[in-house]
Amino acid sequence: MIQMMMATIGGTPSTRGAQQRQAWMARKTVGFAIFTSGLAVIVAEALRHASGG
Repeated sequence: MIQMMMATIGGTPSTRGAQQRQAWMARKTVGFAIFTSGLAVIVAEALRHASGG
């Protein structure tokens, strides 16, 4: 972890760019997971309501 922080501080611009892209992909993945789970809850509630529950 400390090595990664040191590399970020003193790293080359291309290294920082790669790390920024990796962080962006991680945020995108987490956002998609949150969106998908929310959609699943909505669908489950709609099915429960439709079945008379």
